[in-house]
Amino acid sequence: MSAIRRFGRIALVFVACTLILFVFHVPRAAGQEGEAAQAPPSSARPAAPADPQQGKNLFEENCSVCHGVNAGGEEGPDLRGVPASLGDAAVQNIIRRGLSGTAMPGFFNISETGAASIVAYLRTLNGSETSGTSSGDPQKGEALYNSSGCSACHMIAGQGGNIGPEITRIGSMRGATNLKERLLDPAANLPKVGGGGMMGNSWTEYAMYRAVEKDGHVVEGIRMSEDSFAIVLKDATGKFHGLWKPDLRSLEKEPGKSFMPGFKDTLSAEQLDDLVAYLLTLKGAQ
Repeated sequence: MSAIRRFGRIALVFVACTLILFVFHVPRAAGQEGEAAQAPPSSARPAAPADPQQGKNLFEENCSVCHGVNAGGEEGPDLRGVPASLGDAAVQNIIRRGLSGTAMPGFFNISETGAASIVAYLRTLNGSETSGTSSGDPQKGEALYNSSGCSACHMIAGQGGNIGPEITRIGSMRGATNLKERLLDPAANLPKVGGGGMMGNSWTEYAMYRAVEKDGHVVEGIRMSEDSFAIVLKDATGKFHGLWKPDLRSLEKEPGKSFMPGFKDTLSAEQLDDLVAYLLTLKGAQ
């Protein structure tokens, strides 16, 4: 009898273990009544939303030394309005991976969410970049554009000069308020040039310099590139001048100066509105 009892106990233990394994390992049918929905895996959870305040803190810690505490530009360019021009994703990519061939390094220590927060912060700055409307006449504005000689410096769809920036898509990049400000005072939003050094074209575009050679010859122009021993300036005619620094009598920055004249005293308020209305129509290929 003792052997039979032992066998019975073993059988009961085996049956109990089998039931436990069945309960815990056999999946239940999805959508059964009373069954709670399974939580998604952590990798599928959405990323934390961008936080402009966190972005401001990250910007001040990592970016302000080159771009200024308010992103208005120092040795690096003015970043206000850049997300509107390039798009959020492109700016986030530049923050984390840098720009090859320029002084902009990649900040791999900043997470994707951190980069998105910096972009969110940049979008809170200088809202006039893409704001405002114009009640002017675009056709009259186009006539003013041509009669004022704007095409000698600016290019639209491959036509025009290359002294100033191309404006084929200016209407999708700037708003009426910002365009009017730039027409009234073109030099107001140029890069604030810092301490010089090995800086590429992206950082130095439209910054003005005045160089005096040892024979007294003066070259004034936009700094296109510079290193420790040489500088390249583009003058008002579009001609490039490669200058060897040891051969110069002086080399001075000209902050707040631009080849583009202001229209404050040459255009009426109505004409200014017409010109802005025309520029707002320039949105590139649709």
